[in-house]
Amino acid sequence: MDALLKPLADTLAMAPPSKYCQAFFLAAAASVLALQLLPREARRTLTDYGARRPRRASSPTSSRSRLASALSELTAVGQVPHAYFWHFYLLSTGLSALWMWQFITRGSVVSFIAERQVSLSGEASAAAGRVFLAWLMMAAQGGRRLYECFWVLKPGRTPMWWVHWALGLGFYAAMSVSVWVEGARAMLGPWQACATDMRLTARELLTLAVFLGAWFEQHRCHRYLASLRKYSLPEGGLFKHIVCPHYTSECVVYLAISIMAAPPGNAFNVSVLCGLAFVVANLGSTAHGTKEWYAGEFGADKVGSKWRMIPGVF
Repeated sequence: MDALLKPLADTLAMAPPSKYCQAFFLAAAASVLALQLLPREARRTLTDYGARRPRRASSPTSSRSRLASALSELTAVGQVPHAYFWHFYLLSTGLSALWMWQFITRGSVVSFIAERQVSLSGEASAAAGRVFLAWLMMAAQGGRRLYECFWVLKPGRTPMWWVHWALGLGFYAAMSVSVWVEGARAMLGPWQACATDMRLTARELLTLAVFLGAWFEQHRCHRYLASLRKYSLPEGGLFKHIVCPHYTSECVVYLAISIMAAPPGNAFNVSVLCGLAFVVANLGSTAHGTKEWYAGEFGADKVGSKWRMIPGVF
């Protein structure tokens, strides 16, 4: 056993912080995709929540229903309110503020992470100005979502499994580091460098425009959903063509952050891009379940022609 654990421990000790973030995102994405291999009823028991959550079987009659029933008993342990989603955005916003404070005051935590990244990665560092802009973009996304949880969206009373809640907290914690960790060398420089390194190229202006477009569109979608009667079929705006356009917008938001925070010579910030892989897998699974639920509730003809999340692809 020691012969197996020692190489793993050595590998972990020599991995820069960015690799930890990437590994978490990819493992989480892989777990979501692996769940798609389960029978439909069992998969829905593990992944669906809110209105789409299947009811617990009272008298299983097949091996498939017995599996779903067993999983239902498992997921019944540790239920938390669906409304706890606001915890995600409070954590995200709070960590954005924490890292900024750490950066300005030369805090020990951000210095430790940045020094390990520089010493162990050997990779080029994103410019200070681009790191700062990516930081602001992430803070704006978390802040707006927190605002929506309290003043736009209707708080749900349905439960979700605590695993969903814990995974969401882990995602936002890792993403709060990912947006700046590939600019670690800039993080170790004077914070005033951000102010003198804010020259916006055409690429950065376009990235900001795409981010703001997706940011505002997601907010518009959320306001529209909040205006509907509960559990009715949304058909206005982009909902005419896409089942979950607010998920589409979320993917575009993280794609823009990944482009903005990219080190020189790279098209993307790999850590944020790995986070986007999880977002696509997780929201894609939810969008698929949402389309199935809409088809069952309102008829397949109502949603059959709509894309689930990504126009032309999915």
